[in-house]
Amino acid sequence: MNWDIDPPTKAAASNYPVQIAAVIPADQFPGRTFNAANWSHRMLPGDHWPQGAIVSSPEQIILTFQRQQYLQALALVVSWGTMWRRAGAIYGNHSLLSIHNTLAQCAESILATQSIAQAWMLLTQNLGWSAVISSKTLHFLCRALGFNQDPPVAIDNKVIRNRVWPVFCNGIPVGQRPQNWRGDTFDAYSRYMTAILEWAQVRNWTTTQLEVTLFDEYK
Repeated sequence: MNWDIDPPTKAAASNYPVQIAAVIPADQFPGRTFNAANWSHRMLPGDHWPQGAIVSSPEQIILTFQRQQYLQALALVVSWGTMWRRAGAIYGNHSLLSIHNTLAQCAESILATQSIAQAWMLLTQNLGWSAVISSKTLHFLCRALGFNQDPPVAIDNKVIRNRVWPVFCNGIPVGQRPQNWRGDTFDAYSRYMTAILEWAQVRNWTTTQLEVTLFDEYK
């Protein structure tokens, strides 16, 4: 993918990498049992779910995005990311059709540009989403579109911003510290991804493997 690399973050991530003990990447959270009936009010008429038990697994989310079932995929992301208590903020006052069409626009933009820059703006500005739900949604959407080596990865407050960032930042001399990863701007998220990309490249891991392992060790 095309990424906006932040030079100060890249230098700091290279010279003062955050400690990761694992030699083998951790496994991504496999999801949980998903009750589709609880999400019927978040679907458009005619939307349907597969027969049988559903798990909000990465594989199911990716497959659902590939089928362009954007509202179903979003519901699965909310479940996978344990964000159902924030569902009101995610869906807001936007029509379901608007959300569906915005996610379709994101997919078109990512395929055309191999970047999430425009998609990020569509989600954070048009829909008013936080960086947390935007990053999780774009992570799976990009993987569904075939970007598996360096897709965007999830950012969260508890582990990434409140634990990983201080450890990383405190290991850097004051004059060389880059700007932080807080806020919902694309610049802040790009700084986070700059570090993720640097650390993943050193280990010859995907960005997914790096983030999952980082989260696992600092949670």
